[in-house]
Amino acid sequence: MLSISRFDSGNLYLNDVAILKKFNDNCYKLSLCRSLRIKGFEDNSKKRSRGVNETKLDNNISRARSKVKEYALCNDFQYFITLTLDQKKYDRYSLDVFKKDLSKFINNYNGSHGTKVRYILIPEQHKDGAWHMHGLFSGILDKHLNLNKNGFLEWKQYTKKFGYMSLDFIRDRDKVASYITKYITKDLASSVKDLNAHMYYCSKGLNVAQEIKRGTLSANNIPYDFENDYVKIKFFDNDSIKDSINNI
Repeated sequence: MLSISRFDSGNLYLNDVAILKKFNDNCYKLSLCRSLRIKGFEDNSKKRSRGVNETKLDNNISRARSKVKEYALCNDFQYFITLTLDQKKYDRYSLDVFKKDLSKFINNYNGSHGTKVRYILIPEQHKDGAWHMHGLFSGILDKHLNLNKNGFLEWKQYTKKFGYMSLDFIRDRDKVASYITKYITKDLASSVKDLNAHMYYCSKGLNVAQEIKRGTLSANNIPYDFENDYVKIKFFDNDSIKDSINNI
């Protein structure tokens, strides 16, 4: 039985902090943080300089993956999407122009057709330096979709303006949420850093996880899905945690 009790915060850092969050009706996440700084307080202690850049890079990648997975689990996306550029229509090597024009295109589409396209996109660079994007989408009107020669759905307005793209229905939200994070790599992090860009782009107003409880954890026999020197993580479905939630 999972039981989390609240604690009194008297120190700058708290050890073994359990945080329970709800992503959707069938997905909950338990994080056990070995050391967590209390919000509103700064740690002015000196930090070792050795390996700082590498550690910061790893932390940035970890945070980006965590946020992308959270958005994927908390929102009802319909499609897995791949967006490329036709070199006859666009500069395939300018991520900044691609991102800005795509955002404007989606905003115009929403305004013209009275819909609300929601998305999360991760850029990926070809070996020759050209960019394309993978991600999750919802809100495209059915009348604007058709099958292409490869048997995938395509968004006609995008194809006309930018180039080749493909859509596929999401059949398992949990699997696609884990899969999409694999595009966030060290190579991507290094590439976008040089461009002062981001590892992912998303529409405004996406749902995020709700924190249900924060405190100390009584159970010590939980089979965690992931753990390192800083955190242990376990994902639960509704059936396995509903009784525990009632007893927190």
